[in-house]
Amino acid sequence: MEVDILTKLDSISVTKGNKTNVDYYIFDEFEVHLNRIPPNSKQEWHLHKIIEEVLVVTEGQVDIMWKENEKFMHETLVKGSLARVKKSIHVIENNSNNWAEFIVFRMVPSGNVNREIIKNDKVVVEPDF
Repeated sequence: MEVDILTKLDSISVTKGNKTNVDYYIFDEFEVHLNRIPPNSKQEWHLHKIIEEVLVVTEGQVDIMWKENEKFMHETLVKGSLARVKKSIHVIENNSNNWAEFIVFRMVPSGNVNREIIKNDKVVVEPDF
């Protein structure tokens, strides 16, 4: 099959200690997490030694805190916001009274600059069916 369609049944579903529901979709070169974090909760502070994460808020809002140059930084992310988390010590919190949802894309950076390939890889075709 040229397109893989995955459902929740294909994921590894986990409920974390803070009651965040996570569906993990693990591929050879990247990983996608669908996260649903309850009101007034927070994940544990952590860092990644090798991987990089990109977080996209899809419902509600979350707060991201991170340590940068010995200072603690804070930003509130709303629906449609994106955060690129590199190797910082960081945490995600939901300080609202509503559930929030976000997607995390995890990858291992290769150090290659692939911007031109990514921007120009699309080829428009006419299907012959």
